[in-house]
Amino acid sequence: MPNTVVANPVSSCANGSVRSVLTAVSFPAPRLEQACSDPQFIALLEGYRGSGGLARGSEVFALAQRGQPGQVQLLANWIVNAAVICFDWQAKMWLPLFQFNSFDMTPQPGLDQVLAALRPAYETWELAQWFVQANPRLAGQTPADTLQTDLAAVLLAARADPRVVRH
Repeated sequence: MPNTVVANPVSSCANGSVRSVLTAVSFPAPRLEQACSDPQFIALLEGYRGSGGLARGSEVFALAQRGQPGQVQLLANWIVNAAVICFDWQAKMWLPLFQFNSFDMTPQPGLDQVLAALRPAYETWELAQWFVQANPRLAGQTPADTLQTDLAAVLLAARADPRVVRH
């Protein structure tokens, strides 16, 4: 019996690579959002370098596959339900690695709370940018660099973000 998830269709990872993975594990495809431009992607690539980098979806699925049984389906579920940051660039799915525990490829504790605060106000690639921008509420550090060490501060920064407050 295939697993089916009722998706909250907010992820921008609706390209061919993720569609084939999601179809293979019986998940519905998420809706399309605007993909990031080349300069935006290069800025994200540089911004995430210090916190683990960016990886193609296929690489992240391969890492998940090495983990515990069912991890690939869980990862697909997190992508479809926008529980992790995932965006498209040049018809490829990309995920920042800071958001995963490197041992078992589960999302970092509290990431869901931060994303829930930011999602109403940000497109997916903008959300990816938010995590690599120095934040004055984090003493000039980036949320990606701070999430593991001070979740409470990152959550406060997300909730106090001007776009979130206006939304």
